[in-house]
Amino acid sequence: MGFLIKSQSAVEFIILTTFMLLTVVVFFSIVSTRVLEAKEEGDRIIAEDIANIAFREIEIAKQSNDGYTRFFRMPQTVNGVDYSINVIDNRELIVEYLDFEHIRFLPANVTGNVIKGLNKISKVSGVVSINKD
Repeated sequence: MGFLIKSQSAVEFIILTTFMLLTVVVFFSIVSTRVLEAKEEGDRIIAEDIANIAFREIEIAKQSNDGYTRFFRMPQTVNGVDYSINVIDNRELIVEYLDFEHIRFLPANVTGNVIKGLNKISKVSGVVSINKD
């Protein structure tokens, strides 16, 4: 009879240990998924922020009087990570950062392209020009 009680205790211990181990694995799986989602959301927001830097400069120029000229800087890297920024068909401002792409649609009468580093933006005859002389 004593042997059965010891065997039952051993089986209960194994079942309890397995359950606890499974619970810990599930918990860490959920936590790591949430951390990854938070990092991806942060990267998406960074791509959006980069686009917003250039877009705000374009909006300011668009609202200004003819003759407006200003220089502004775009960072070479963000958090040590390279990115790309381009204006497509004078209609879309596209930023690619890591695996994320953010698109801002430009107002009418915007020409040129935004580059990393120093940019010149001006407004002449109602047309906003970026890095065009």
